[in-house]
Amino acid sequence: MKLSRVSFFFIFTLFMAFTAAFSKVEPIPPFMGDWQGGWVNAPSKDGNAKNNPALVARVIGLGSDRYEIQMMEEFDKRADFKVKTEAAWKNGKLSFEQNGYKGEITGSTFKGTKSSGDLVTHFELKRLHRTSPTAGQEAPLGTIVLFDGKNMNSWKHGEGEKVTWTVKDGVVEILPKKENNDKGGAIFTRQTFADVKVHLEFKLPYEPEGREQHRGNSGFFVPGGYEVQILDSYGLGGMWNECGALYKQSPPQVNMCWAPGVWQTYDVEFKRMRMDAEGNKVDHAVISVWHNGKLVQNQLALKGTTSNTQSGRKKAETGTMGSLQLQDHSHKIQFRNIWVVEL
Repeated sequence: MKLSRVSFFFIFTLFMAFTAAFSKVEPIPPFMGDWQGGWVNAPSKDGNAKNNPALVARVIGLGSDRYEIQMMEEFDKRADFKVKTEAAWKNGKLSFEQNGYKGEITGSTFKGTKSSGDLVTHFELKRLHRTSPTAGQEAPLGTIVLFDGKNMNSWKHGEGEKVTWTVKDGVVEILPKKENNDKGGAIFTRQTFADVKVHLEFKLPYEPEGREQHRGNSGFFVPGGYEVQILDSYGLGGMWNECGALYKQSPPQVNMCWAPGVWQTYDVEFKRMRMDAEGNKVDHAVISVWHNGKLVQNQLALKGTTSNTQSGRKKAETGTMGSLQLQDHSHKIQFRNIWVVEL
């Protein structure tokens, strides 16, 4: 029996609801994520469409068959939205209307119009599946491979215990401590480091009912305990506690976080704080971060630790060698292809 498109997505929606009843991590709807396109046969009188031919959009899950639609001229820059509104999945489609824009999204099409007075201009977008330019990058010669998809022998839990996170099909997934009889937690490299260049890849789970820090949360720590935040910040503002930020200290230059279910990359260069023989600080710790290939922290001079508490941020920097760390924040984030070069 051949199913119509509406019937298929009705069954798909029932499947998502059934799965969600047993886990807060949900399957990702086929229409969620990035879209790219532009105006179709724009009227000559529509100067805006002629001067700004490109359009992109994000479809972001909010839970309970609700989504946020964001439309703008291009990705990966801080700019005003043309559309930022909610839409509900109903009768096999998402329909929205705001600021003169009317649109409709099904599993494979995103079409609509922009009206201004008696002028109507059509637009059409197609799904965009992005890949980081450093995804799958092989470790250079002389590199220390921390995870090659086979085991976690280079890592430990806080007191030196064997890592309990789940390794399968070349990927390690966080096994939250709260789901493992209170065993496990964050993991640390057995080897300590000073100045480093680190490559790691991560994939965020789809947790549409979560909000703010309760949605795909983890963190990557360089020696000295400075945290590069990992968070499902897809479609958010790119704040100091979101993906690509130096936690509580510096927001990313632009929000490069992609949708859950997509492999993303961090490439991090770090130089530790320097002290003189008398123990006086002479140079700040400095860090640069590339998120999905784009520089989001450029030679940032760190002005202290990045703890989530005020008392923690008052803790003195040491400038000593230390472990790299991946945080257990009770979210099942996956990692692969982790390696480090000592500088």
